[in-house]
Amino acid sequence: IAGYAVIVLEEQTEINKAATALVLGVLVWAFVGTGLDLSPKEFETDIKTTLEDVSEVVFFLLGALTIVEIMDAHKGFDIITKAISATKARDLLVVVGVLTFVLSSVLNNLTVVIVMVSLMQKLVKDVEFRQRLGGVIVVASNAGGAWTPIGDITTTMLYIGGQVTTVPLLGNLIFPSVLCLIGAVGYEYLRMDAETPFERPASAETEEDAPEGQALVFWGGLLGMITVPVFTAVTQCPPWSGMMLVLGLLGVITSLLHEPDDDRYSLKGALARVEVPDALFFLGVLFAVGGLERVGLLKAFAVQLSSLVPSDAIVAVLLGFASAVVDNVPLVAATQGMYDLTAHPANDPLWNLITYCAATGGSLLVIGSAAGVAFMGMEKGVSFGWYTANIAPAALCGYFFGVGGILAQQALGLTLG
Repeated sequence: IAGYAVIVLEEQTEINKAATALVLGVLVWAFVGTGLDLSPKEFETDIKTTLEDVSEVVFFLLGALTIVEIMDAHKGFDIITKAISATKARDLLVVVGVLTFVLSSVLNNLTVVIVMVSLMQKLVKDVEFRQRLGGVIVVASNAGGAWTPIGDITTTMLYIGGQVTTVPLLGNLIFPSVLCLIGAVGYEYLRMDAETPFERPASAETEEDAPEGQALVFWGGLLGMITVPVFTAVTQCPPWSGMMLVLGLLGVITSLLHEPDDDRYSLKGALARVEVPDALFFLGVLFAVGGLERVGLLKAFAVQLSSLVPSDAIVAVLLGFASAVVDNVPLVAATQGMYDLTAHPANDPLWNLITYCAATGGSLLVIGSAAGVAFMGMEKGVSFGWYTANIAPAALCGYFFGVGGILAQQALGLTLG
């Protein structure tokens, strides 16, 4: 809690959040090593397992950020920004929300946020409006990932665990997920003036010669990131390896396209420009959460919550709120252990609600999902307090829109079993 507080108060304390996260992550494990009665071998196994899981996310993030940097160096995003004809802020909000929602149903949420936030940085000049769009991107990406087996890690966990199956999952959660998008985008839409235009950066308006291989690098990188889940499913390799394969192939292409000593477009130059503190922030936060999971605090919290609250539906909704504070992966893992498949068979209404709430609840706070943490790292003006004041109301509106949609479906008997 103290570590999260320092991260939240970064603007006031002027302490870099990446540094705080690293200290937090290591101290949590130091307390695990000295406070629990673990043998050196047990502790080494636990910390290595956690580091392996966290490192996969960090390498995935580094790979995606570097790919986006190479695409950006080749002015690839100009292809999309020129294709977006919207001139009013409201119109752009709707386009961005729908596009993010659709992409995140087939892509990893983290990838979608990195691509879309990078796109907004090339398309929108006004910082405040761009940051609001970034917040909507986080909400839309989590909503879009809730209704497909490959869209969100927690949905994938429940799918692999047998709690949900493909066709009923799609049929039961597409409507609530769309309602979540409508609620969040609608909230922001009503706050904007109907006729207010948005201004594009000067660089986006000036005509410059596109670097050689602009289209090849952009579409190759985008297609590569889209096919990472397919590569993972076919080869059984982890997602980070697929992302690194795409990065390596782009590195080969750029080496063939440009002079060896031209670091503007090369893999070496892109790596030099990537924000390493973003990855270190991820490492620290996820490492700390892994320590809490090892101690058993997260599962104990979920079990205690279930015993105190009489309604399983309310428990699922509250777990969504809890996932805004801590990682939703261990919380979902806890629910898989709490509720037996004999009492709650596959595609039971409870599993539908847990799937939705776990995926979308992380949008309520910026630290509640990998997408939010990545957004905070990419937009330097975004802090915990800013997100809570400016985006959380829209996220909360969308969250309850979706919950209402699920409960209405169940009451009317419109769910698939």
